[in-house]
Amino acid sequence: MTMMSNLPRDLLEEILSRAPADSMRAIRLTCKKWNTLTEEESFRKKQLLLAKAAKEFMVVMLMDYMVCLVSINLHKEEDVIKCNSKLINLTDVSQVFHCGGLVCITNGFTNTRDVLWNPYWGQTRWIEARSRHAYIYAIGYETKKSCRSYKIVSSANYYIDDKRVDYEIYELDSNSWRVLDLNSYWATAFYKMEVSVKGNSYTYTRAGGRGEFLICFDFTTEGFGPALPLPFHSHRQDIVALSSVREEQLAVLCQRYDTLHMEIWISSKIEPNDVSWRKLLLAVDMKPLTVCYGNFFVDEEKKVAVVFDKDKEIRHRNTAYIIGENGYLRKVDLGESARFLVGCSYVPSSVQIKQLSKGKSN
Repeated sequence: MTMMSNLPRDLLEEILSRAPADSMRAIRLTCKKWNTLTEEESFRKKQLLLAKAAKEFMVVMLMDYMVCLVSINLHKEEDVIKCNSKLINLTDVSQVFHCGGLVCITNGFTNTRDVLWNPYWGQTRWIEARSRHAYIYAIGYETKKSCRSYKIVSSANYYIDDKRVDYEIYELDSNSWRVLDLNSYWATAFYKMEVSVKGNSYTYTRAGGRGEFLICFDFTTEGFGPALPLPFHSHRQDIVALSSVREEQLAVLCQRYDTLHMEIWISSKIEPNDVSWRKLLLAVDMKPLTVCYGNFFVDEEKKVAVVFDKDKEIRHRNTAYIIGENGYLRKVDLGESARFLVGCSYVPSSVQIKQLSKGKSN
């Protein structure tokens, strides 16, 4: 430790920036000098460049009631998928959402608290809901003067002064809830927004005679954008799922129910009111793999998709199916769990979760 502290600043930064993202909390607590160094923007940028050079990406997975940060590297001789850190002691976990380095974990539909987690710092913060009949709908942020203002939208079902509350929004900076008046057809069309890209949330839907499309919840305007087109037409029996690529692009998967052919497209442009697409890969002859739960992640450079699902032969076994342009490649055993996998992509961020003062409630 003494020898490390005496190293030149540039060399110390080079060494510490190569540490795993989930080790940052331990590094910060080592000494004041290391804590100050890891909070600097130059250190954060170096970390991101090294992670990109390592061809590694991370996802947050919910397996039973344990939330895990999983790293995936498809550029080594053997594919590496490993769990780096865990957030445990949560009961009745139902969903995980990620945006801008923060993971929001819903603590069931009957509880009144959800938790925010930043694996980079190892920080957590409980969010008190105003009603046990509310659940997380989306998480995102608005950019104000180059700073991010994080917000959580909750779908509610209670009354204030005889007026029904359907949606409310929570601001992390002020630690306050307020009723959100969404005078839009889309406000009642979805169970939750699925994927975060550039601070906004997107979901796929079929809405009666309106066909199929994407809808964005814009955290700056705090409202819904127009219906956005998909790059394909699907049948109701087809499986359509969304994912994000480092929170900068939107990826959409479509698996045909009759042929099991799989298409994956990535956005070349994505905004709340506009989207354009390009094809990443077309995997053919996917039998017997059928995507049941829609958890997939892509390595754009290698044109490979990783699909998380249940093993098709062994009950309760979780499997990562690695798929390339020429179809199914191989599978990686992830262990056993009774529940299906829920996951979202994760991009490390040095954003701090502001802690509440003792005795201060939401």
